[in-house]
Amino acid sequence: MLVNKTTTLASGTKGQRTLEGITELSVLDSLPSPRILNTHLSFKCIPTQHVQNKGKIVHMIRNPKDICVSLYHHAKRDVVMNYNVPWETYFENWISGKVFYGSWYDYELEMEEASLQYPGIIYTCYYEDFKREPKTQIRKLADFLEITVSDQILENITEATSFKNMQSKKTDNTKFVNMKEEKGFIYRKGDIGDWKTHFTVNQNIRFDAQFKERMKNSKYTITFE
Repeated sequence: MLVNKTTTLASGTKGQRTLEGITELSVLDSLPSPRILNTHLSFKCIPTQHVQNKGKIVHMIRNPKDICVSLYHHAKRDVVMNYNVPWETYFENWISGKVFYGSWYDYELEMEEASLQYPGIIYTCYYEDFKREPKTQIRKLADFLEITVSDQILENITEATSFKNMQSKKTDNTKFVNMKEEKGFIYRKGDIGDWKTHFTVNQNIRFDAQFKERMKNSKYTITFE
């Protein structure tokens, strides 16, 4: 919306612009520039040319406990992942990095190192900040993208991209989820602190200990709310 200066939700599917879902990168040549893609891949898997050309990367961090719970629900309903296991089993797999896309710690630490190695191309922001103060955060994102936007357009984009509005519109009808549900792409509530309804006391202790050890040298400001 910022790039195209519009408040209309994008048509098409998320999969069409997901890097790991594109079998041949040459198909991107037909997309209008600037091209906006999304990916869950680690930094080392991002096309070298994009980095060399100093293409911008927006990197959003979320409380990993909430990510753990969110991916659990997604994996259970996604026919590609087909990951129907009890929460206890999934938790063990997650903290061992034996889930789709691998270890969260490896991903984030690699991205942090990349931001030092390639200054200016990676914008790191936080999911919780966007939930609490979306207008302020969208303004900061516009500044990173070097886009001038009016207060009214900013207000409209804030409203259009609210979780409530996007969930009600559901423009992406990709059948990634169980076809029996006939609901298209998965939209969950995205609450802050969702992990509290899933983690046991012991799981929380183990998670905190692992986080403290793996992220001890990181400068990221992640809080467990």
